[in-house]
Amino acid sequence: MYNALSSLGAGGLATPWYANATAAAGYVFMAVLCIIGGIIVSKIGVRASLLISSTGDIIYAGSLYLNSKNGTQWFLILGSIVSGMTDGLMYAVEGPIITSYPEPDRRGRMLALWVFMRNAAPVIGGAIIFALNSKTDSSGGVSLQTYLVIIGIMCAGPFIALLLSHPAKVQRKDGVPIVFRKTGWAQTLQEWWNVVTSRNILLLCPLFFTSWFYGSYIGTLQTQYFNVRTRALCAFAIPWGDILGGFMIGYFLDNKRLSVKQRARMSFIGLMVLNLALWVWTAVVTKQLEDAKPVIDWTSPEFGRTFTLFLLFDLATMATQTSLFWIISHMSNDFIVLSYMTGTLRGVECAGQAVAYGIKSSDTTDWLSIGLNVGLIVFSLPFAWIVIRKIGVSKFEEINLGLGNAEKESDVQSENEKEQTYA
Repeated sequence: MYNALSSLGAGGLATPWYANATAAAGYVFMAVLCIIGGIIVSKIGVRASLLISSTGDIIYAGSLYLNSKNGTQWFLILGSIVSGMTDGLMYAVEGPIITSYPEPDRRGRMLALWVFMRNAAPVIGGAIIFALNSKTDSSGGVSLQTYLVIIGIMCAGPFIALLLSHPAKVQRKDGVPIVFRKTGWAQTLQEWWNVVTSRNILLLCPLFFTSWFYGSYIGTLQTQYFNVRTRALCAFAIPWGDILGGFMIGYFLDNKRLSVKQRARMSFIGLMVLNLALWVWTAVVTKQLEDAKPVIDWTSPEFGRTFTLFLLFDLATMATQTSLFWIISHMSNDFIVLSYMTGTLRGVECAGQAVAYGIKSSDTTDWLSIGLNVGLIVFSLPFAWIVIRKIGVSKFEEINLGLGNAEKESDVQSENEKEQTYA
């Protein structure tokens, strides 16, 4: 539901600048909680973490409602910060769930299913938003009823979180148990530090940072140039791009006709080329919009090329993020270690989003955002390639801390199977 509101541009408000400023504040707190969230997960468990993390977005949606109705800006800042903190914890717990619960040979498909589940709700929320705003053919904010319906759906989240199985009770088809270790504070902090400062994670951080950097700019374009009902249509239709991107890359990464090495390299090269090509297209579209300054309706001639661009950005970004989780899943099979790794992934992503939304919190030139996005992608490529070229070629120096002998033996067996696959 949070994604459904985000798909409206500026959370459905009439102007993007203040919404972008509050989003930047939220992402700062989100980045911190993502990175340290694995420590919290290791202490309170997965269900309690999900329960807590599913409450913050309700407060954020309520703050959007009050700001739209009464202009209550201080609560919008508070709601964004609370949402950022709880979402940071959510990212720290969802990553290890989706990378450790599935068997290795089904991980790509399960990542794709996760993407579908994440975006099925925005599709439903987007359909509701579209139905409530389809007749508003002027620019401005969405109707107040939109927020009330979304808040009502969000309130089911904490109860649904209680249905998750504990890692120790999950029965995988390969018979390998999921290890959820309990450690003292000193060992926990030492392990966390070893993971977040490991060489492979640090090399991937520039790509983590830029992977969602585009969102503030695209959301601002929607708010500036699309009318309300067209933004509502985007909220319904654009999540399908996420779903398609997740399934396309997920099934490709599980394709056994290609070696692991080929899958890793082909997906990385293809996705980076696609991302850079989209920014070239964005530069062209931006120049056209700046010159014409239209208010775009779905009947406008400008709608097709701008809407398609937004849809492909979501497809490319979700495919990129899914591949990043797949890469990390090759680096460890320890639930707690994976929570530290995926938390770092999402934390660095959020730091990038905080910077991106901070830039668009005022009416800065669009070309600054375009130049930064292209520059960050190009900068990240050589560092990420150092890690990508290891997959399927040499054994990763996996960080599996505190595993018992049974798990270590299963790791050795799994590595032998990997080496046969590589051969």
